[in-house]
Amino acid sequence: MSFRDTMSYALKHFFVLRRHRPEPAWARLLIDFAIALGFALVFTVAPALLKSKLGDWHWLSRTFVGSLIVASCISLTFHGLFRSLELLASERLLQALALRRQGGWAWVFFPLLSLFGSALGMSVALLVMGWVTESNALWDFVSNSEHLRNFLLISLVITAVNWVFWKFRIHNQTLQLQATDAQLRLLQAQIEPHFLFNTLANVQSLIDLDAAKAKQMLEAFTDYLRASMSQMRQTDTSLGAELDMAQSYLTLLQIRMEERLRFRLELAPELRAAVLPPLLLQPLIENAIHHGLEPKVEGGEIVLSARAVHDALGEHLEICVDDDGLGLDAAKSGGRGLGRKGRAGNGIALANIRSRLQTRYGENASLSLQALPEGTRALLRLPLILQTTQTLNSAKK
Repeated sequence: MSFRDTMSYALKHFFVLRRHRPEPAWARLLIDFAIALGFALVFTVAPALLKSKLGDWHWLSRTFVGSLIVASCISLTFHGLFRSLELLASERLLQALALRRQGGWAWVFFPLLSLFGSALGMSVALLVMGWVTESNALWDFVSNSEHLRNFLLISLVITAVNWVFWKFRIHNQTLQLQATDAQLRLLQAQIEPHFLFNTLANVQSLIDLDAAKAKQMLEAFTDYLRASMSQMRQTDTSLGAELDMAQSYLTLLQIRMEERLRFRLELAPELRAAVLPPLLLQPLIENAIHHGLEPKVEGGEIVLSARAVHDALGEHLEICVDDDGLGLDAAKSGGRGLGRKGRAGNGIALANIRSRLQTRYGENASLSLQALPEGTRALLRLPLILQTTQTLNSAKK
């Protein structure tokens, strides 16, 4: 990666709370210094204008050096505080803080952290300046009420600007998330009636021919509706709930397709508590059925699996939806993942999943389609966060 690309990536993710950062530390430190340099220029030029000192180069150079030392110490202090928060806090807490979803205290936490960081950074700067000038700069500053008043005023202004910036940023993220969720609800509203009517029609036709199978289909359909309605009311769900709904959905399809459809679930029991956005798996299963197994005369098998992955980027959850159907190459003419004729909605659904992942997790999550020796794999990758009671309560709000 070139210097320009590295700096562009670091700047794009500079204000994002994340434990594992692929960008080098020097790139973030360089941004810290650029911010300090900007503040140093402001706090040099502004007093110069007020005191008519723009022509006094000795005064300007001395003021600029002092301002740069102070701004650099404060900037590096903030860097240390936020990096410590990223390393010590859990992934769930970082996400909650990033979206201000932990109630009112999250909005108080950052302004207080900003004031604390300013005070701590200023103290470090004064100690450095005192060491350089062989004076007691810290005591001289603390004992001067005017200096304290000016520093408090500047800190409050910076804190207010920081609060407004984050509020605007979170507001935009919330709007984007709401727009994506609205697309999901619209897509769900388009798909569900079609699926509902087809299932009821199948039940009606089976009542006279095979009452036992009709009862089995109706029971599976009831389980699916119960799980589906519960998912649609939540902003977060668990992998276990997603798999329960997927199992009910596949059971319904298996009754209809009979021996042409087989499925199995493979995951460690503890991963059922993993937190993820709702309605991620069903569109992937539909895609596998419509483009992989239904066009195949003998049908095939769908395997849903999940595993925890530990790598340089942190702890992630990988969910695979594998089918041994026709595969990506055979489906290119039909546009697998792009929606075939008569099968509209799958491409929109996959794009919706990618959009939701991007909005919520940024580059920490992805959806990819991979060719298998026989069939196709849809691979979901997102941060691994295990569900707690607090997570459940916030998800239902």
